[in-house]
Amino acid sequence: MLKAIQAELYKLFKNRTFKVLICVAVLLSTLTVVMCSSVFEKILNDSLGNMPQDQKEVLMEQLTSMSESEAIVTPGQLGIQLQAKDMMNPTSIEVYHASFGSGVIEIIIGILVGALIAKEYSQGTIKNFLAYGKRREEFYLAKFVSMVIAVTIILAVMTILPTIVVTLMNGWGQAFEISQLLGMIKTFVASVIAGSAVAALAMIIATLVKSNGATIGITVAIFIGIPTLARFLYGIYPWFDRVYEVLPFYNSALATSIKAGNGDLLRSVIISLVTIAISLFMGIKIFKSQDIK
Repeated sequence: MLKAIQAELYKLFKNRTFKVLICVAVLLSTLTVVMCSSVFEKILNDSLGNMPQDQKEVLMEQLTSMSESEAIVTPGQLGIQLQAKDMMNPTSIEVYHASFGSGVIEIIIGILVGALIAKEYSQGTIKNFLAYGKRREEFYLAKFVSMVIAVTIILAVMTILPTIVVTLMNGWGQAFEISQLLGMIKTFVASVIAGSAVAALAMIIATLVKSNGATIGITVAIFIGIPTLARFLYGIYPWFDRVYEVLPFYNSALATSIKAGNGDLLRSVIISLVTIAISLFMGIKIFKSQDIK
């Protein structure tokens, strides 16, 4: 098993798609830094043209109030969402939570699973591995471990890098406490576990369709389409809220929400772990029943 994991990690770090996604993560972290710096405020001011200064200030205040939300999770949000008391001067913690993005890691995971699993069906890599008498569950679990490590690295680049840069530029933004740092660590761990649950589900899709493009398309459609649809139903029908809040779509966003408390993070972790266990069991069963050529 250890050798299988080492082999998968070797392939991961040699994979061109993974390297490209690391570059994408760096670009996203750079975008987060720009959004949370004076550069963004200047861009907004310039975009308003010759509008009187007092009107500009009113619009800036409205923009700031739009970034504030009492909801822990808002289904359907995509991209980098900054929730800050002062959007033009966010604290390091606010920048950290914003850098996770909404729906971003799900898209990245879909692409990565397509490149690392679905593509290997057509390349014959899986057949060659099994030809050495290796057990299929070893291969599947080794793939999952490599996915978890990949998700951890990408999330670290996306979140830690912009947080450090903004802190160096603007300071911490509030009185520093060790509990804040511990809270950030808990959020990161919860986000890795939630991302791993997404990866486990995407692996089932890859195992079923055996196609790189189809894996990416279906994963993106599910993890972006369903939350977008939920945006119109969530908060209206109580029964829908109860169902949606136990699904990985909600709990992936819950893990990184700045409004989430310890109980919310624990709930996200538990549901994600259950999702991982069920997904791995189903994925291995499907994989073992396949005739791989």
